[in-house]
Amino acid sequence: MVSAQFWNGVSLCLRVFEPLFKVLRLVDGDKKPSMGFLYGELQKARNEIKDALQNNETHYRPIIQIIDEKAHDRLDGPLHLAAYFLNPYYFFKDPSIQHDSLVMDAMFTCVEKFFPNNFEVQNRVINIKMPKYKKKDGGFRRHLAEIGCVENDDKLTTMIQV
Repeated sequence: MVSAQFWNGVSLCLRVFEPLFKVLRLVDGDKKPSMGFLYGELQKARNEIKDALQNNETHYRPIIQIIDEKAHDRLDGPLHLAAYFLNPYYFFKDPSIQHDSLVMDAMFTCVEKFFPNNFEVQNRVINIKMPKYKKKDGGFRRHLAEIGCVENDDKLTTMIQV
């Protein structure tokens, strides 16, 4: 117990599992709707784990692989990815999300499922509303929408009109 090596191992363990614990608290919490945050926070946890293990792939790969296996088709489905895209906290901090083919494919899948056989509404969402969202145009330019981009806190709620 007095060994420095032991305590270094404990410290490393905490740095690796703390990001996962934060994601679990988000999933289990009742303070805010978590759907729009799950995928983004899982990505953040992956990066924090890699950093904690000094980007040594030999060390972080088994952990990331377990996370990916558990998240597959549970936390990385089209609805989670579309919610991630539509969350201004993530999108306006990193607009490159719109160039991620996995995220955009999920967005299109959700629009098609939410409005089946209604091509007029699908067109309006994809070709009119989405570009406004991407450019922070119209209602997305309002102060309330801007506030949603600043912090990831318990008071944040996002409403997007279709």
